[in-house]
Amino acid sequence: MDIKWKNSAITVLWLLLFTYGLSGVLSILLNDFNYIRHNLLIFWIYTIGAIIAMFLSLIIYNKKIDVLSFKTEQVQQYYNKIPLDIAILLAFISSIITLDILVNYHYIYAGNVFYALERILYKLLDGTMMVLISSFQLYFLYHRIKDLSLLKQDWNDSLTSKFISIVGDAFSHRSTGTKIFMTLAFVFFSGMGLGLSMLENDLIIVIPFILFFGLIILFLIIKRVGYFNRIVQHANSISKGNMEPDLKVKGNSVLAQLANDINKLKYGVKNSQQAQAKSERLKTELITNVSHDLRTPLTSIMTYSELLKDVHLTEEERAQYIDIIDRKSNRLKVLIEDLFEASKMASGNMELEKSKVDLVQLFQQALAEYDDMIQESSIKFRVNTPERPVYAMVDGQKIWRVFDNLIENILKYSLKETRAYIQITQEANVVSITFKNISEYELSENFDELVERFKRGDESRHTDGSGLGLAISKSIIDLHEGEFDIDVDGDLFKVTIKLNSSTV
Repeated sequence: MDIKWKNSAITVLWLLLFTYGLSGVLSILLNDFNYIRHNLLIFWIYTIGAIIAMFLSLIIYNKKIDVLSFKTEQVQQYYNKIPLDIAILLAFISSIITLDILVNYHYIYAGNVFYALERILYKLLDGTMMVLISSFQLYFLYHRIKDLSLLKQDWNDSLTSKFISIVGDAFSHRSTGTKIFMTLAFVFFSGMGLGLSMLENDLIIVIPFILFFGLIILFLIIKRVGYFNRIVQHANSISKGNMEPDLKVKGNSVLAQLANDINKLKYGVKNSQQAQAKSERLKTELITNVSHDLRTPLTSIMTYSELLKDVHLTEEERAQYIDIIDRKSNRLKVLIEDLFEASKMASGNMELEKSKVDLVQLFQQALAEYDDMIQESSIKFRVNTPERPVYAMVDGQKIWRVFDNLIENILKYSLKETRAYIQITQEANVVSITFKNISEYELSENFDELVERFKRGDESRHTDGSGLGLAISKSIIDLHEGEFDIDVDGDLFKVTIKLNSSTV
């Protein structure tokens, strides 16, 4: 005989013996013995046969005969796709049905032997089928639950977990969930009340009360639905870029809060659009200014280079042209170096070499570099610094560059015959350095744009500045986790630098 057919036959035999034996044991333990005394012969035949069948099924199982001749792995994969709670429910129901079939054999003791044998045969077939179904479910359920790594995911995918999540979402805003629950409860009990009032004449008096409160609730529901629809239409309009008037916020309900949040969101979108438009404008200005500032010295270099080719030039003219080319070349070099440095800082690729630095001494050194220019200019510098050292953990070269840029800006852009004020103070481990001067040029209302690259107070761009000084200075202070603030009051231009406690 083919091994496959042999295993199938043994499987069927084992199931029949096991079912018969299990039903006999359960019948002895659970059945009412009042039925047994009517036919003791059938009882003893049935019981002894069941015990023998149970022993035979155990012998077959202990000999490790392959009673499961098919591949369970593939079936397990399909079984695992059933939600866990549904699988447990199906296993429970099939087990209850199986136990009911196996236990309820008491009626076989009534009647003759042939009738009993016929009923036993039918019940044995039914019981075997249910034992097979229940056994498979319990087998696959056990192997599914045994894998603890998948148990959490199984629970999350179960219908019970999803229902709990849905209920949790419904009551995440408690007042909303409570109102919906009470409304549904009213509808449910109103329906029951109407049904009972139609069956019982004495209860017909409740109909007016149900109609009265029902109409009030219906009115409130329609009102809230209308408010909700207006919110949806408003949100849809905002998503299309339309700036509608603010929604009316009524009360403290969840819809009122939603309307208020959408109003705030609208202003956020509006500010984002304005920021984007400003960014595009500054980008265009940046390209224009870079082109202008690079082209101006380059044009001078090319022009005077052509003039030098004239063989009729005198030595004095030739020396003058060479001097102009040298100055324009140096300006172009500084401009390109500043541009690369500003770009490097803006990208965050600049590394700081911090050390303990006396900011007062560092500032005085930077100021001394411009001593001759200060003496020649008509700008009167008023400097107020502490007599004691003010130390900070900073990159000395970078902070010196900040001081250098700001002092140079004062000399270039200050109104003639005015004063410039520079002050260094320290309070609560915070160092503040303030630069104030009167601008020679009318400053734009958007003074915060002065820290943009190639942005200058002199918009006619007649001075030698690159428009990168403030941008570089702000980037350096930002890298030190400090503050770089610009304030404009008419022609008064003020820069305040603060190094917080983390750098001091």
